[in-house]
Amino acid sequence: MPVTRLFRHCLVAAGLLLVTACGSPPPVAPPPVAPAPADPELVFWESVRDSKDVAEYYAYLQAYPAGRFSALARIRIDALTPKPAPKAATPAPPRAKPPTPKVQALPPSHQQGEPTITEAPAPPVNWAKIDDLSGRANPLLRSQIMDCWTPPPLPTGAGSYRAEVGIYFDPATGQVRGAAFLGGNREMTDATFARFVNSALAAPMDPACRSLDLRQAGIGQGTATTGLVLLFALDSPP
Repeated sequence: MPVTRLFRHCLVAAGLLLVTACGSPPPVAPPPVAPAPADPELVFWESVRDSKDVAEYYAYLQAYPAGRFSALARIRIDALTPKPAPKAATPAPPRAKPPTPKVQALPPSHQQGEPTITEAPAPPVNWAKIDDLSGRANPLLRSQIMDCWTPPPLPTGAGSYRAEVGIYFDPATGQVRGAAFLGGNREMTDATFARFVNSALAAPMDPACRSLDLRQAGIGQGTATTGLVLLFALDSPP
C-alpha cells in the first residue's frame, strides 16, 4: 500500500479512537434564574406577628392601613389591650337611726357668752385632670374622657401620679380602637401606680367613650392622623 494512503488510514483511525474515548461534548447549563423579590408587607407582618407590644401592630397599620393582615392586626390589638374590670355593685349600707339628741339645761343668763360655731374639716379628695400632649384634643373631648375615668384611691401623702396614654381611633368612623401606656413618672412595679395606669387605659375603652366620634372633636380633620396623646394626672390627698 502506498505511504500516502497508509497515512490517511492512520489519521481516520486516530480520529475514531479520539471520538470514542472522549464522547460527545457536555451540554451547556442554562443560566440561573434570579429569585423573586421579597414582599415588603409580608416581611413586615412576619416581623411583628408574634409580638406582645400593641405599638408594633399600630406601626404595621400605619404603614398598611388596608393591608392583607390589617384585620388580624386589629384583633391582636384588641386582645392585648387591658380590659376594664367589671364594677361590682356595692350594696347600700343600712341606714342607721340618728341618735336622740340630749337636751341640756342652759346656764344662767349671767353665765351665757357668745355662741361657739365649730366646722368639721372637709375630707381630703383626690385632684384629677386630663391634659393634651398631642395638640389635637379640644376641651370638650378631654371633658368627655374625664367623665369615663374612675381614678383609684391613693394613699394619703403618696404624692402625684402622671401617665401619658396614647389613644388610637379608626380614621373611617372616628371610634376608639385602643389605648397604650407610653410613659409616666413612676415604675409599673409600683402596685398603686399600676392601678392608676390601668384606670387611665380603661377610660377611653369605656363604652361611653369608645363610641365617641373623635373626628367631630377637631382631631385629624383633613389629615391621616389616627391618634392622640393625653396626660392623666392624679394627686393623692395631703
